[in-house]
Amino acid sequence: MSKLVGVFILGILVGWLIEWIFVRLFVPNPKKKLEVALQASRKENSTLQQQNRTLQAELTVAKTEKVAPPAPQTTLEAVTAAEPAVTTPEPAAIVTETPAVVTTITDSANDDDLTKLSGIGPKLAEAMQANGIKRYAQLAELTTDDVNGKLASSGIRYSKTFAESWAEQAKLAAASDWDGLKTYQQTLKN
Repeated sequence: MSKLVGVFILGILVGWLIEWIFVRLFVPNPKKKLEVALQASRKENSTLQQQNRTLQAELTVAKTEKVAPPAPQTTLEAVTAAEPAVTTPEPAAIVTETPAVVTTITDSANDDDLTKLSGIGPKLAEAMQANGIKRYAQLAELTTDDVNGKLASSGIRYSKTFAESWAEQAKLAAASDWDGLKTYQQTLKN
C-alpha cells in the first residue's frame, strides 16, 4: 500500500513538472506582450517629443527673424514732379457721383451644405470646413485616409462606416444628382 501511495505522489509531482514546462514553453505571457507594447509606445513618444522640440525651435527662429521692409512705393507726387508739366486748359468736367451698391459675399455662402450627406452633422461639417473641406468636389477627391488625417486634429467623433461612403455621396452631390444621392443613401441604410 505504501508503494501505491508513493507511485501516486510521484505521478502527481511528474504531472506538475510537465504542466510547469508546458506553460513556460508554449503559453504566451501576457505581461511580455504588454511590456513590448509599452516599450514601443515610449519609443514613439520620445520620437514625437523630439520632433516637437525641433518644430518649436524652428518656430521661435521664424518669429525672431526680421522681415525685410517693403520696397518704397512710388507716389503720385513723385511721378508728377519727375515729368514735365504740360499745361493745356481743359474745361472742368461735371461729375455726379451715384452711390454704389456694394454686395459682399462671404466665403461661407459659396460653401456646400455638407450636412446633406449621410453621417455628417452640423458639428462635423463645421470641423470639415475648418480643415479646408468646404465643397462637395473637394470631398469627392479625398480618400477615407485623407479625410481621417484632416479630421484627426479636430478630435471630433464620427462613424468610419459613413466616412467610407462620403466620397461617392459627394460625387453625386457635386453633380447635383439629388435623386441618385437619395437612392445611394437608402442603400446605405439597408
